Order: sequence, then structure tokens, then C-alpha cells
Amino acid sequence: MKHIYCIFISLCTTLFIWSCKDSEEIAPASLTINKNELSFTGYKSTLAVKVDATRRWSAVASEYWITISPDNYPGVNESFIANVAVTVSDNATGQPREGHVTFFLQDEEVITLTVKQSIQDEGERPDEEFPITWANLQWCASSVLNEGDDFEAGSCVFADGITNSVDSETGEEITCDIGYSFTDTDPSGEDWIWTSCPFNGDWGNNFYYQGRIQNLTAGTYFYTFRFRNGSGPYKYAGTGGLWDGEVNVNGKFEVKEEEEEQEEYASIEDYSQLSISWAILGDWTAKNPIPQGEQFETGAQVFIEGLTDLGTGTANKHVTCEIGYSTTNSDPSGTDWTWQSCHWNGQWGNNHYYQGKTPEISTAGTYYYTFRFRIDEGTYAYAGTDGLWNGTSSTYKTFQVTM
Repeated sequence: MKHIYCIFISLCTTLFIWSCKDSEEIAPASLTINKNELSFTGYKSTLAVKVDATRRWSAVASEYWITISPDNYPGVNESFIANVAVTVSDNATGQPREGHVTFFLQDEEVITLTVKQSIQDEGERPDEEFPITWANLQWCASSVLNEGDDFEAGSCVFADGITNSVDSETGEEITCDIGYSFTDTDPSGEDWIWTSCPFNGDWGNNFYYQGRIQNLTAGTYFYTFRFRNGSGPYKYAGTGGLWDGEVNVNGKFEVKEEEEEQEEYASIEDYSQLSISWAILGDWTAKNPIPQGEQFETGAQVFIEGLTDLGTGTANKHVTCEIGYSTTNSDPSGTDWTWQSCHWNGQWGNNHYYQGKTPEISTAGTYYYTFRFRIDEGTYAYAGTDGLWNGTSSTYKTFQVTM
């Protein structure tokens, strides 16, 4: 009996020692960070802070431009160190800014991390993940214009990992501007004027953009395109690759005064003797269907014997073109059609090619469209699917507007 009693006392003593040992290994609740402040450049970037905590914790950013990952951890009743990534977006405000990350231990606020971001400085711009390595002046509608005409051109761009790997309808984060100057200078200079231009489509391994310059007075102009991926640096297109000022240079075009007679068409003595004998709707459309609130864009060709077959490669100011649309399947010379002027786009064999956009259309449905041409104040001729519109074998085409 005495032996059994001694065994019982020994077991109780052992359990008491183990219990004390376990209670000593449960760390008290605490949370510390290894930095009280993070300072960022003006560009999107990430810095780390170490969080040493013994319980469940969470973190909350005070500003929209600060993100945290991970922003919580369950806790294991002992010290555990987590590397927390704090990321800031590009600072486009032009002013330094400051925010905070507040850390909570369980549900109690315990410590605050200050986050500061400076203004953007080109010398601190980070390297791009997908840099633009090539851009080219691909096409221009005409290098000789009359006052009042728009200059239109297109450019291709290549960024490995983006343009050659994505079938894009938006251009992803690659944006484009068309620019011009009166002097043949470095396009990154201050004497260039820029206008944003839209993504046009995929072109092999490249993205293709097309832009327009308006309200031009008589003179000689130099032009190019600039591209950037997100907030990356601008890259400028040249005549055979990225602009370098020597081999790959700016493009050039000329705007003539309105009263000047076009030398390219000097052989035409009497425009009243010319007639439009053929016009056809093109196969290309920028997008079909289009969402509500967008413009529909397409093109058409026209043939005028003694004018378009001169092969001048320039627009003729005596010829005008308009794109029209209607909700009804009716004669395009009727009053239920809406018309909008469109611009000369280029020489196409013996024909001239025009491209136009409808106004923004806000109502969903099916729409009929065509183009009409005329010489000076003459009679309109309407393009069809197989020559001039006749309502039977050569008619209009349709596009859809979706909700």
C-alpha cells in the first residue's frame, strides 16, 4: 500500500512540473515591427517590414494607394516573424504624400507604420518588366495636305511578353500619342505637341496604333509617335525602329495654303466633266459589334476616271466623302439617314480609300451603313457591297450596337 501511495505522489509531482513547463512556453501577447517608417520613390514599388507577433494580427492601410500583403496572420501562441510587403502605386499628384499602416494584435491597435512617398523623379524610375524595344512609323495617309485637312498616320510597337503574347482589343497598358513639331528635333523636347491616339489592332507580333492631327496651318511639319507601358518611360518611333536621330528619324509632311492649286492634279482642267463611276464598301471594320456609347469605324473606296487613277497618292480637295447610317433598310438618299464627314485615307491602286466614324451611338440595335461621295457640289454617289448602291445586287452593310 505504501508502495502504491509513493507511485501516486510521484505521478502528481511529474504532472505538476509538466504543467508549469507548458505554461511557461506560451509566450505573452506581443507585436513588434522592425521599422517605424518606409520611404518610397514616386513610382510604384514595394518595400518589406518584418512583423514579429505571438497572436493573431491584422493590418489596415489608411490610403487607397497603399496595399499590404499579407494583411493578417492567425498566430500560434509563440513568436513568429512574417515578412510583410507594403506596395505603393505611382504618385501622379505632383506632391509628396503620406499615409499609415495600423497593426492590430487580435482586435487591439498596437503600432503604426508611417508610409511616405516622394514626387516622381525620372532618375529614380524603375526598370520595366516588359520594356518597349521597337517602334516604327508604319504608314501615313498623305505627306501633302491642304489647309483644313487632317494628317493621319499609324505606328507599330513591340514589347516582348505583351505584344507577341496577347490577342488584345485594348492595347493592354501600352498607351500611344502622336506628336508634331515645326522643327526636326529630338521628340522628347518641349517643342513637340502631343495628342493621344487609340489602339487599332494586333499586327503580327506588334500592336498597331493610328492617330490624327487636326487644325493645321500651312507649313512643313515633323511627326512621330511615342509609346509607354504603364508608367514606364516614353519610347519614340522612327522611320525604321526606335528614334535615334540618325538612321531612324522623324516623319515629315507638308500643309499647303488653301488657295494653292494642287500641282498633282494640274492636268484636270474641268472638274464638272468628271463623274464617280464606282464605289464599294470595304471589308475592314475597327469593331463590330460595338458597345453603346461608342463610334463605329470602317472604310470605302471610290474610282473617278481621270482623278483617282492619276496615282498621286494625295487627297483631292474637290472630292468629299461622308459615312452614313440608319435604323431602317431604306434608300440612303432618304431623310432617315445620318451623315458625318470622313477623311481621305490613302491611294489604293487606281482608287482612293476613305475611312470614317459614325457619331457615338447610345441606342442598342441593328444599323445600316454606307458611304457617299461627290465632286464639288455635284450629285452624291453611294457605295454598295458590289459597286455603286442599287438596292438589289449592291446594297449597304450592317453593324450591331450592344447593351
